[in-house]
Amino acid sequence: MSRLRHTIGALLVSTTLVVAGHGAIAQDSGPPDIALRSQMASITLDRATLPGGYIFAGESFLGADAVASADVPVDDLTEAGFVSQYVSAYQNPDNGYVIRSYVSAWTEAAAAEAGFGIIEDEARTAPEGTFSDTEAPVGEAPGETTTGTYPDAQDGSVTVTSVDATFRVDRFLVGASLETRDGSEPDTETVNTLAATLEGRATSAIANESPEGTDLQLVPQALPLAGLGQALQAGFLNTGDVEQMYGLQGSVLGGFTASWSEVIGLGEGDALQPFVAVGLTSFGSADDANAIIDQIGDLAPNASDAEPVDGVTIEGAGSVAAFTFASAVTGASDPDSFRVVAIADTMLVVVDVQGAPSLEVAQATATQLATAQVACIGQSGCAAPTLPTELTGQ
Repeated sequence: MSRLRHTIGALLVSTTLVVAGHGAIAQDSGPPDIALRSQMASITLDRATLPGGYIFAGESFLGADAVASADVPVDDLTEAGFVSQYVSAYQNPDNGYVIRSYVSAWTEAAAAEAGFGIIEDEARTAPEGTFSDTEAPVGEAPGETTTGTYPDAQDGSVTVTSVDATFRVDRFLVGASLETRDGSEPDTETVNTLAATLEGRATSAIANESPEGTDLQLVPQALPLAGLGQALQAGFLNTGDVEQMYGLQGSVLGGFTASWSEVIGLGEGDALQPFVAVGLTSFGSADDANAIIDQIGDLAPNASDAEPVDGVTIEGAGSVAAFTFASAVTGASDPDSFRVVAIADTMLVVVDVQGAPSLEVAQATATQLATAQVACIGQSGCAAPTLPTELTGQ
């Protein structure tokens, strides 16, 4: 069990996403290779592939610095061929159980085999825990199922019991874990089922076929935010995740084929605001996308002070709606945030700027980013936007 699953992974679960109105932690922006970034994020599980009752907690890319520890130096990872790691976490609010799925990319299959010996060496990655290993139920060698206990990273008085299956698929190390914090034993069969689903998704992604609920061609069309601030969220979302993340009212998004979202914080330390979120969602037809406009009010922020703004136009968009609101994250009493919703052919664009120095800056930035995102649609890659100094303070 790597350090990822019981430290950084725990932080992902303990803090929900900023655009949902809560705190968050910063993660690494992920690999610059957009195709690899898309592959990795498509492999992990979403709500539709999990047992009932689990809700989205977070997902993000992790670089070697985040995965490393005192016992596993960065050089050990990079010299072995480590490229990046991606983790997605869901939590059951009724019992506190956590399901994580993860994938790490290595330079080649042989590097992944060598890397397995590093990140799955519990004596180095989790010396405070007690574990036992058996053969992994799926995948190529090396692989193992790890069962054991360790102190919770956020509360040392709590013991986490975990079943974790990790295996190799080509140059990726892939796995799933189920954790409990009430002394109960996790269900190994559940983890085996999740691992089998992951193997199928990884096999599809490696063959450049989009796993269910994803679209490998969507990410190159998305406005890249990685590197512009502290990366808080990046990944594919299903309908329930989108509604949860953006605080949407109702369920008007059921017809989409895939949705990609990135969130960054531009601050430092505990004060990560202002926040920027860009989401790109594809529909099966332009009619399905335009049908959203009939219920555009349901895409307003789920805030009592959300107010529609007339007259906002985005070049290239057929329909546009915009809203001001006070960010629940910053606790502002007056509107400091702006959301733009735009339809362009079969694509829905949602841009949030929260906790800006002024409402005028929030509106100008959101409008600029929405324009840039619409221009990216249909492209094989997009340039990173330049954020205004009034927003970044630089």
